[in-house]
Amino acid sequence: MKSISFAVVLIFLSLLQSACGNSATTQTLKPTPTPPPAPKSIAQKFAYPVGKGNSLTQAKDKKDEWYNALDFGENNHLGEDWNKNSGGNTDCGEAVFAVADGKIVYAENAGAGWGNVVIIEHSLADGTRVQTLYGHLQKILKTSGDVKFREQIGEVGNADGKYLCHLHLELREENCPMWNEAGGGYSADRKGWLDPSDFIDNHR
Repeated sequence: MKSISFAVVLIFLSLLQSACGNSATTQTLKPTPTPPPAPKSIAQKFAYPVGKGNSLTQAKDKKDEWYNALDFGENNHLGEDWNKNSGGNTDCGEAVFAVADGKIVYAENAGAGWGNVVIIEHSLADGTRVQTLYGHLQKILKTSGDVKFREQIGEVGNADGKYLCHLHLELREENCPMWNEAGGGYSADRKGWLDPSDFIDNHR
């Protein structure tokens, strides 16, 4: 009888030890808490995407080296075409800069009529999002990730030889039907697109 009781005690102790061991193992295998998402980069200020300084005039004048050759809305244009005052292909290979802090959401060759295109999404302090599109690039220098204000992202090009060199710049709202896409560059319906220079001048 005593041997049976002793055996029962041993079994009980063994079960208790096993249970304690499992509990310790369970505590060790607790999942690691997921870190909070990285805060979005806020676009505090905007500037022009070409030229040595942050500010340009749209006119072909001596105040800077650049001018707006085809304005937003002109001939149903959905952006602005920036050229050097010196004309022709003198701006081929010139630096193209991000107009503000943001994140690249598109960077590839968009095909005939576009060539290389970069699209950057910018988050404003009030939660509004806009996108800037940089078209006809000769070269893309950054294809993904965050970009900083006036960081170089590419070089002025000619859409794989279709045009004389220039930068096609668009600025879009969240309701733009071509959000995250290259689009067509021209349309009679400009809902979702904004005048790039007006926006930049109002968000310095």
